[in-house]
Amino acid sequence: MSVELISHWGNDWSVCDAARVSFNKESSNYTEEQNSKLIKYLVEHKHTAPFRHPQLQFRITCSIYIERHLFKHQVGLSANSISGRYVDFSDSYTTIKEWRKQSKSSKQGSEGLLEENLQIECSILEQEIIETCKLTYKKLLDLGVSKEQARTILPLNLNTTFIWTGSLLAFLHFFNLRLKPDTQQETREVANQMLECIKNIQGNPFKYTLEAWNLK
Repeated sequence: MSVELISHWGNDWSVCDAARVSFNKESSNYTEEQNSKLIKYLVEHKHTAPFRHPQLQFRITCSIYIERHLFKHQVGLSANSISGRYVDFSDSYTTIKEWRKQSKSSKQGSEGLLEENLQIECSILEQEIIETCKLTYKKLLDLGVSKEQARTILPLNLNTTFIWTGSLLAFLHFFNLRLKPDTQQETREVANQMLECIKNIQGNPFKYTLEAWNLK
């Protein structure tokens, strides 16, 4: 699994410019403290439209089942993924680090870890199915089957890569949902890496926005 912020546009002052244009003003007409207070005010009073203007673009590699979870978020976002119709990407998988028990509540998918001996057994089963699927996929290709059909037998922990682009607001909403404790752990790890990428942009251009959204 890997997450890379490959492009970004805008900053805190872009948000302020979008908000202040109503009065034909710009962020440069105000102090840093005044602009930071405006950002906080916008969030507290749910005036979120100005946060749509800055844009972020990520390149993410993760398992297909995680990608599906991420792509539940569509408003303000656009994605393009590697295609198994054209390329063979059947050799890269993300295996489970720790196997969790099924939760008794339908609101939470898992809770607690399986016993150590079961951890080993589950990992063996996982590896066996990966190898079986990889071998079958190669055999199908050797028989002349198209990639777009042969890929149907590959498991959901197969890694895929996609470009994910969207507004700052869309990703802020995403973080507020997918960093919660009840989010699947593997999805939460991707969200955490994405947020860290934003925090590590040189110059910290979204400092006040992240603080206002409680994401600092």
